[in-house]
Amino acid sequence: MKFNYKKVATILGSALMLGSTVALAAAASFTPSSFTDGGIALVVGRNAAISDGIAAIGLTANLAPTTSTTTTASTVTGGDSYKFEKTSVALNLGTDLAAVKGTLDDSELPTLLADGKYIDNDNDEFDYTQKVDIAGALNISMWDDNDYAEDAPTVGIKIPGGSGILNYTVTFSDTPLIMDLATSDLPIMGKSYYVLSNGTSGTNVILTLLDSADSATIAEGETKTITVNGKTYEVSVDFISSTPAARLVVNGEATNSLANGATQKLSDGAYLGVKEVLYTSKDTGVSKVEFSIGTGKLKLTSGSEVQINDNAVPGLEAVITNSSGTSSDTATLSSIKLVWKADNDVFLTDTTKDAALPEFGTVKLSYGGTKYPTEETVEVKQGSATYAVLENFPLKDGAADIPFLYGVAGGPFSGIGKAADSKLITSNTTSLNFDADTDDNFIVSYSATTEGESYLMKATNFVLDGTNNKTDIQYYKDGAWVTKKAGAKEGDAISMGNAEIGVGYIDRANKVVTIHRNSTATNFWHLYSKEGLRTYLPYSSEGNSTIPGQINFTGGVATVLGANGTSFALQFTEEDKDGNIGSGARFNVSVGWDSSTTAEVQVTALTGVNETGIEIGSTDVERSLMYSALATEFLYSKPTSSQDSIKVIYHGEEVAYDVYANAPSAVVTPIDGGTTTTTGAITVYDNEISSASNKNLIVIGGSCVNTVAAELLGSAACGEAFTTATGIKAGEAIIKSFARSGKVALLVAGYNAEDTTKAVTYLSNNAINTTVGGAGLKVTAANAATAIVTA
Repeated sequence: MKFNYKKVATILGSALMLGSTVALAAAASFTPSSFTDGGIALVVGRNAAISDGIAAIGLTANLAPTTSTTTTASTVTGGDSYKFEKTSVALNLGTDLAAVKGTLDDSELPTLLADGKYIDNDNDEFDYTQKVDIAGALNISMWDDNDYAEDAPTVGIKIPGGSGILNYTVTFSDTPLIMDLATSDLPIMGKSYYVLSNGTSGTNVILTLLDSADSATIAEGETKTITVNGKTYEVSVDFISSTPAARLVVNGEATNSLANGATQKLSDGAYLGVKEVLYTSKDTGVSKVEFSIGTGKLKLTSGSEVQINDNAVPGLEAVITNSSGTSSDTATLSSIKLVWKADNDVFLTDTTKDAALPEFGTVKLSYGGTKYPTEETVEVKQGSATYAVLENFPLKDGAADIPFLYGVAGGPFSGIGKAADSKLITSNTTSLNFDADTDDNFIVSYSATTEGESYLMKATNFVLDGTNNKTDIQYYKDGAWVTKKAGAKEGDAISMGNAEIGVGYIDRANKVVTIHRNSTATNFWHLYSKEGLRTYLPYSSEGNSTIPGQINFTGGVATVLGANGTSFALQFTEEDKDGNIGSGARFNVSVGWDSSTTAEVQVTALTGVNETGIEIGSTDVERSLMYSALATEFLYSKPTSSQDSIKVIYHGEEVAYDVYANAPSAVVTPIDGGTTTTTGAITVYDNEISSASNKNLIVIGGSCVNTVAAELLGSAACGEAFTTATGIKAGEAIIKSFARSGKVALLVAGYNAEDTTKAVTYLSNNAINTTVGGAGLKVTAANAATAIVTA
């Protein structure tokens, strides 16, 4: 098991103020969960030298916390719902809902849009079907709207006022007579609406409906009780006239005189409608009234806005199609459509999650959130005034800063890497030459259909071994250089993951080695992130090719993807939704020179994205997105007092936006992407060790000054006694793991305080084996250690 420290750019200020000699430029980032589970505590002796405390402060401040993220998919309970996605395609950024599914019927919403039979007032049956048509341009996008949130670029669905949302249609395959609709129950999206009356306005049909209605027939002298939506109504007849008309008393409230088809709003907001007055003279019988009470009155006039309780509903229009007749006696009903357009802007986001069909409320659109599989961040920025860098590029074996273009002060670019004596060697051919005197490193990459991996490598330690020139081939892993092949000689083959390279001619005197690719899937200028984002590093060419990465330092004319010393377009390519490397969307981050008196390197453009960046508040940072399956995000920093830079946030897999069409009873529980963070490190004194009983430990200082170290070594040994117990003498230190209370305790202890400081510096810059039971390391210098050999 290993833990490693990831280098950072700054030294902890407090440590400098205290006069620390510890090289805190190396920051901490434990990688194995077996060491970081429960967190880490750094233990310092209460009476130890101040340098032990300074070392702990530095490590604690820089130790990165361990985080684990669990994402729970959105779910729906309690009613019909349809999620806008296809079998193998999620709803992606920039995709219209209608492009996924434009029409919903009983296949998608089996209860809400079920087929059925309608029975008219003559008890004739008519088959009907239902559907919902989704309007176009309901797409997931990024926008900035101050009516939603001021100066906040937001991802979701924005529907401008006046734009269509959806249409609902009930269609009768056997068309009923319009004159036979009155007093029947009309089905609309799983609800029955009592048809109080029907009529016309010119050629337009008018239907008056009661929502949630209950009906009864009452005779003069009777009192009847009906219940509507849980409320009880006691109804009696005041009088019935021969007009015919009737006046009723409802819960003590007398109505007006109401003729057939007339309605009156009651004091509680419900509506009473008179279906029919059955007048009979007192000499021959008893008159009766058939009535209905409902919670609301709906008036549907074809071609006009729907009226609810005599008020028009903005944005909701009725379209009633009638046919097969020239008179009211023969006209039939073909369909009823409700056309829903946004009255004002409508937003569907993580905050405003639902939009329901106005007044009816029988169908709604719901936003279930966004599922980001992972996040990988690369920053393209100025490394110094004269070079550009890919900062914290996430290679397969850990993040690394990769300087990729440099020039002289004021420009132009003149080489690849950081400086003339710190080059990055790239090649678009089958080999490259690495010169250890001027070159820092080179890139080895591999790609197949769904796999891509890259390694930052170098050659060092050129020696003559007998008759063979040899060199050590190293690669960068978790913040430290690791030897892959010691004493490599010409003809040796080396496997770096799936990449295959070979060692060519070695010039020991000039510290030069030729590296060949041993497979066509291996190359020296593509760069792949751990999650599969491809970048084309610059390679030098005197032509004007449009191949990504080509740069002409001799003054060639810039082409679409090539460049000269003035500007370079660093091209990136996403994977596609199926994980195919380099098959997704492309974008370019260009670097060039600013307009300073002495020009400095900076990012100059972001191209290939789908939308102009939107500033986040007044931060000088613009957010933009790729409208693609992987929805790469960009944060383009444009400060007035320093150079522009761009953070590229790559998600590694398809990003899903969950949007539903559902019944009002359906409850959408949104995506939950909660993050659990384990504290990177805390610092305690040895007499406070009980407060860290559940943590792994880094114990700083020897057994003479740290009681926990004494516990690990078996005694509070000082001076020569410490040497006897550990084999560590003056000028040396030990780094060794012990088991303690079911956790790991890593002892970092020198013969004296200066030696402990030396050991912490070594720990900060090297991969350390924390396996319990090993003999440990003997540290002899801040950059040197050897394995302890036991008899």
